[in-house]
Amino acid sequence: MYFKRLEMHGFKSFADPVVIEFHEGMTCVVGPNGSGKSNISDAIRWVLGEQSPKTLRGGKMEEVIFAGSASRKPRGMAEVTLVIDNTNGTLDIDYSEVSITRRMYRSGESEYLINNAPCRLRDIRELIMDTGIGVDGYSIIGQGRIADIVSNKPESRREIFEEAAGVVSYKTRKLDAERRLETTSTNLLRANDIINEIESRIDDLKNDSEKAKEYLSLKSQYESSEVNVILRNIENIQEKSEKMDDDIFRLANEISVKNADREEVEKILESAENDIRELDEKSDSTNRQLLQVIQNINDHENKKKIQSQKYEFLSSEEIRLKEEIESFSERLSDQEDQFKESNQELGQLLQTAKASQIELDKSISEYNKVDEDKMRRAEEIEDLKEQILRISRDISKSENEKSEISSMNSLLEQRYNEILEELSQTKESYNKINQNLLDEESKEQETQKESQIIQTDIVSHQRAADEKIEKIKHEETQISAAKLKSEQLLSRKKTIEEMEANYEGYNYGVKYIMKYRVSGLRGVVGELMLVPEGLEVAIETALGGNMQNIICNSDDDAKMSINILKQNNAGRLTFLPISSIRAGKADVPPSLRTDKEFIGIASDMISYDDEYDEIFRYLLGRIIIVETMDSAIRLSKGLKGGFRIVTRGGEIINSSGAITGGRYKNKSANLLSRRAEISKLENEIRLLTEDAKLSEQNLQNLKISLDDTRDIIDEMSSKLNKNKILSSSLQSKLSMYRDSLETVSMKKEKLEQQLYNISEDRNNSSDIFEKLQSSGKNLKNELIKFEKELEKLIESNNLVELNLKELNEKKISKTIENNRLQSKIENLESMTERIRSEVDNLKAGLQSRNERLETVLMEKQDISEGNLLTDISQMEDERNTLDEALIMISKDKETVASKLSKATKEISSIREELEKLQSQKVLEEIKLAKNQTQIENLTQRLWDEFEMSIAQAADMKDPNFVMATGIKIGRETRKRLRELGDVNIGAIKEYEDVSKRYEFLKAQREDILDAMTELQSIISDMSTTIKNKFRDSFNHIVTNFEEIFVELFGGGYAELTLENEDDPLNSGIEIVAQPPGKKLQNINLMSGGEKTMTAIALMFAVLKAKPTPFCILDEVEAALDDNNIDRFSKYIKKFENIQFVLVTHQKATMEHADVLYGVTMAEQGVSNLLSLKLGDKFDI
Repeated sequence: MYFKRLEMHGFKSFADPVVIEFHEGMTCVVGPNGSGKSNISDAIRWVLGEQSPKTLRGGKMEEVIFAGSASRKPRGMAEVTLVIDNTNGTLDIDYSEVSITRRMYRSGESEYLINNAPCRLRDIRELIMDTGIGVDGYSIIGQGRIADIVSNKPESRREIFEEAAGVVSYKTRKLDAERRLETTSTNLLRANDIINEIESRIDDLKNDSEKAKEYLSLKSQYESSEVNVILRNIENIQEKSEKMDDDIFRLANEISVKNADREEVEKILESAENDIRELDEKSDSTNRQLLQVIQNINDHENKKKIQSQKYEFLSSEEIRLKEEIESFSERLSDQEDQFKESNQELGQLLQTAKASQIELDKSISEYNKVDEDKMRRAEEIEDLKEQILRISRDISKSENEKSEISSMNSLLEQRYNEILEELSQTKESYNKINQNLLDEESKEQETQKESQIIQTDIVSHQRAADEKIEKIKHEETQISAAKLKSEQLLSRKKTIEEMEANYEGYNYGVKYIMKYRVSGLRGVVGELMLVPEGLEVAIETALGGNMQNIICNSDDDAKMSINILKQNNAGRLTFLPISSIRAGKADVPPSLRTDKEFIGIASDMISYDDEYDEIFRYLLGRIIIVETMDSAIRLSKGLKGGFRIVTRGGEIINSSGAITGGRYKNKSANLLSRRAEISKLENEIRLLTEDAKLSEQNLQNLKISLDDTRDIIDEMSSKLNKNKILSSSLQSKLSMYRDSLETVSMKKEKLEQQLYNISEDRNNSSDIFEKLQSSGKNLKNELIKFEKELEKLIESNNLVELNLKELNEKKISKTIENNRLQSKIENLESMTERIRSEVDNLKAGLQSRNERLETVLMEKQDISEGNLLTDISQMEDERNTLDEALIMISKDKETVASKLSKATKEISSIREELEKLQSQKVLEEIKLAKNQTQIENLTQRLWDEFEMSIAQAADMKDPNFVMATGIKIGRETRKRLRELGDVNIGAIKEYEDVSKRYEFLKAQREDILDAMTELQSIISDMSTTIKNKFRDSFNHIVTNFEEIFVELFGGGYAELTLENEDDPLNSGIEIVAQPPGKKLQNINLMSGGEKTMTAIALMFAVLKAKPTPFCILDEVEAALDDNNIDRFSKYIKKFENIQFVLVTHQKATMEHADVLYGVTMAEQGVSNLLSLKLGDKFDI
């Protein structure tokens, strides 16, 4: 395998397409400084996947694209293609010729291709892995990088050895396996956490799920049985009502016949009654006189009897009261003595308790004070312990640092003298060349300053343009969002309007009769009013099934609509004629209206047309709306007038005291809020439209402003390009001087820096050493001081703890005594209060009985002084005279009455029959009204409990339903539902989901465990393979390095060692070299030339152990003299099977080349290529 050719276009200074043909042997690329010859090695590194701009000698990756020149525009893309001959199949791909292509655009996009097929960077790296030609391998050594091979840290040198050992692919796969193992372990932990979490709640979920399933089954049974019970009751009541209608009609006919008979008999009686009226009047007058006389006689006799009885009662009452007064006086005296004794004992106990409390407070105060002192001392002890520990660590650290500094100082002294001599020689060369640069740099700086000012202005305007673009995007987003929101609101509005038009949510009967368009129908109750937001539930609850009532003009309109419903079996509805409905007056107590929980009367809270006032006051005029159920219960006490109270949340308190509440699907509330929502939607759509218009105007203004800003940026960019062309010309002139100084300058700076670093290290180490000695002494003194303080604090703290224990026991004892006294005081206070109450009761009883006794004595005196012996003989004579007159009148009346006997009996019989028929009719009408009320109540229950109308419930009717069985099932299921308590219906679905997930995760966990076992096995096998291959390759490289070092240096000694022989997979690699005539020393103490030769020896040792098909070296021999370059070039010739490409400007190297390529820059900023084959070689 070898390089066939390299194709470049727009890469760095190669603006035009360039093709470099590679041949076997050694190819040298030569050219003056700044001509772009190192760009060839950069191109090879870049196409093989280099991602670091710094490694490619740039600041950012887009700098690999040709930036333009005085006469050429910048390129928009860089492209490099490397063609490799793969005849021997080194690359793992089924092609004898492989082309690798990389492209990069100024937009930052990159493309990778293998044989013109798009691929990933990873594919290219895997293709060349373990071949030695990767960007991190040893086949490409960039400019100034040769010495880094030996100057790097021991750990960093492993990359070359691992590439040579061919373990990079194994290591990559191992790292990938370890990452996958780590990810798998994390997944296992996550899976276990989830499984544990699921296991902790799956049993509860299962129980909840079974409970919910049972609940749904029971609820279905309950609903079915209850609905059928209600339907059967309604049917039975309707059957009875039909029979009652027939009976009422029959009784009305019979009453009509009897009324006609009664009128005929009454005419016959009228004449006879006139004859007897005069006798009746005379008899009445005589009777009145007689009754008055008799009344006078009876009044005198009764008064005498009553006064005698009252006197006897008052005498016995006097005796009883005197006995009770004596008993009450004795009890009062005993209780007052007991009260005095109790008060005296209570006073003594209060004084004792007060003294006890003072002693307890004093004990608590003493205890708290000592406890705080103990805590403070404990904190001081902990602080001292931490200080002692810190000082001990600082002392140990100081001793270690002093030992390290002593060893370092001896090495620094030796290296300082060597560098000082070399630096003196380098400075002379540097000063001669440096002066030539100053004049040109001054001109170049002025141009750069002007360009920076322009660039700053461009950035400022570009930032402004970006801000405007963001604002434009924001406005466009706002406009789109407003339009989308407006469309959504329009769709919602249209949907609600269609629902309104189609009476969605109403019963079938409502929909049918409203679509039938019967004249005189105004509309459904729910659509003829507007309900304030927040009161929908309250109004819905108050209306109940009345929500679906229909308002019409007259009774005839209602009658016509009902006939239509009957004819079409379209259900039953309630109609409210405006002409008939009258609402009674409902006076709400003023105290209720002023209550803070009172919201209002339901009919006053809604909006409707005035013509429906009677309707809505009839429906809602006796409904009071309040805030909460507690306030509703409170306000319902004593409320009269048939009012019902409804809370904002929908609970109902009836005038009877019954309370209804709970929750069900809020369907009707949507019916109430539709019209309000339509109005709200229209307002929101209008606002969105106005906002969109304003945003569109802002958008237009921003676009105009953006165009102006872009014009300014274009003008500035044109001026900046002119400055860049001028700056490029100046930089080309400077480049010639700088390239000449580059090697000397780098060497001088490196030596000066090394000298400065060594001086600083020496000074710093001396200062540090002295400071360490001084601080170590201070730390030891401080340690002794703190240890003594700690001992004192510990002793003092022990004494405080003993004192604290004694105080705590004292505090506990005082607390117990104080609690005992308080308990005794409370009991005594309770007893004293009871005695005081008893004394007050006795005094009140004694006073009331004394007052009663005085009243009894006064009444007895009044009775004894009265005179009841009035003579009543005169009244007796007058009564006898009147009795005789009445006897005469009675005889005359009997004669006239005989004439009326027959007629009176006949009309009496008629009236009895008529009253009986009317009573029967009223009873039947009452029963019929009760039946209608029962049907309405059952219908309301259907709606309240199951949200069903009669028509909807009919779908659930069971033709084989048995009433007794249904009632029993309803009672049993209702009891079981109550026993179930709170039920989570969602647990059914949740348990199913969690169970599936649980089984899935358990299977996943098993798969993860299997994968972890397999990955651990792979990692173990990989580690063994890497270790064996690395050890074998390292031993070969060590042997080769020792031989090649001696050959290149003409003697000396060198070796490679592992820092940790027990861990070859991670150990760093140390390089020790001893050039001829010098002592064995570390690689970091060698001169620049010695480092370069040592690095070349190591590179050749690696190539000899594992030859690569080709090797690119960019000025690796720049720091060597001619003799060493000759040795280097001759040794390259020994690698006959390796294709070498050297970028150089050393004549000694060119003399050994088989093919020469020359890079020139005839046009400023653009590199050109010239080739010279072996047969054309001339004297250089």
